Amino acid sequence: MTKKIKKKPVPLASGQDIGGWILEHFLGEGGNGDVWKACRRGGSPHAIKFLRKTGEEAYSRFKTEIEILKQITPLAGIVPLVDQYIPESKVDGVPWFVMPLATPFNAYVNGKNPDEIVTGFLELSTVIEMLHSKGISHRDIKPANFLYLDGRLCLSDFGLVKFPKKPQVTPEKRDVGAKFTMAPEMRRVASTADGLPADVYSLAKSLWIALTGVELGFDGQYNAASTQGLRNFIPHIYTTTLDRLIAECTDDNPAVRPKIAAFSARLREWRKITDDFDTRNLAEWTELSHKLFPLGMPERVTWHHIDSICAVLAEMASVQALNHMFYPNGGGNTITGVSRAAEKGMIALHIGEGGGVEILQPAKLTYESFGNKANWNYFRLEAEIVEPTGQPHSHDLKGHVEGLTEITPGIYAPYYCWDNAEYRGEPLPTTARPVTRYLGGSFVFFSTNSPYNRTPSTYDGRHNKVSEEKFREYIARSVGANY
Repeated sequence: MTKKIKKKPVPLASGQDIGGWILEHFLGEGGNGDVWKACRRGGSPHAIKFLRKTGEEAYSRFKTEIEILKQITPLAGIVPLVDQYIPESKVDGVPWFVMPLATPFNAYVNGKNPDEIVTGFLELSTVIEMLHSKGISHRDIKPANFLYLDGRLCLSDFGLVKFPKKPQVTPEKRDVGAKFTMAPEMRRVASTADGLPADVYSLAKSLWIALTGVELGFDGQYNAASTQGLRNFIPHIYTTTLDRLIAECTDDNPAVRPKIAAFSARLREWRKITDDFDTRNLAEWTELSHKLFPLGMPERVTWHHIDSICAVLAEMASVQALNHMFYPNGGGNTITGVSRAAEKGMIALHIGEGGGVEILQPAKLTYESFGNKANWNYFRLEAEIVEPTGQPHSHDLKGHVEGLTEITPGIYAPYYCWDNAEYRGEPLPTTARPVTRYLGGSFVFFSTNSPYNRTPSTYDGRHNKVSEEKFREYIARSVGANY
């Protein structure tokens, strides 16, 4: 009997011919393999992956990866198999396979806005949806395994794949998956865990990583109210739909996670909301109400304490372009923030993009609700009557307001100091700013897309000409009796 000679692996080097593929240079390494750039003579560049580890488990997974790629190629969204060499035994040479050369995810995602990132993940989710429909779970979903090819984001690296009738490879008590996106059950009982909900978990964490740029991810279940919250990273983007999706997908219990089809649907829902300002604005206005009143929507609520008033107004101002404020003397603007003013009992409303400031002493803030007609809901802020500063030429408009220059916090001068850029013959200090100081009156705040805001005649300060009860009755007639 002829003794079989064991072949030693040949060290890889640039210029080496491997099955007709000429190696160019080393690209990187994964858990079990090394990847090189290679091409056939006169052909286009490709990626060739060699098995580095020679253990039985690694060799079995490498063969399985090629097997499943042959089954699902061609499938849009999967980096396809081009060529392969699988020896009968691992002693007969180094196994390898060839795939198209694609753009790594970290290069693809660089400079992408949230909408573009979610669009890419929608492409990935539809691919995973097709795999799940065949009972195939990837089990190693992470940003490093996403590649950009032929104008779309694709899934790669099927070394940990699981599919019907696949022989058991994972030993008991062995975890499976990517460290920072791995589902908890894949850490505990990977050999028997269902890979389908684990894929959903990992895809949701990968989405968070892509949107935030934090490569190490987060531990446990997502919490939008914590430092993990997307709004801490992308503050001017509507995130609520994504917050809820990521929280549900990273639940510790795989049985309650959404299916991958629901994941895709929720991403489409987010895109629909963000693509249409009216839809987004109404959703955000409604969510503001739910945040303020999580146990149920009241018909009316009033706050009197200055800190409570500031907290509610700050929530309203925290979302870009959510609100529109109507002045007591006519006109309107958007508030972008609120703070305590230097004068005792006064607050400062920060407005618009120009950084204007409105100073007033709040008496009370009331929220008025009209059931399911949320776009008619509004806030009414009543200002206490205060004495004017006595500064000359302060542009007192109908007894409502003074235009002033605030030299330092709480120290006022005539407005013309701002126009002339000087105070008492000296250049204005860096602390100076123009302010409007209200002597009384009422303000109302509607959502930006509300019918009230879209009616030009409402900018006449009509809300300030009637009591809060009369104004609510006026809005109720506009809403209609069936609310």
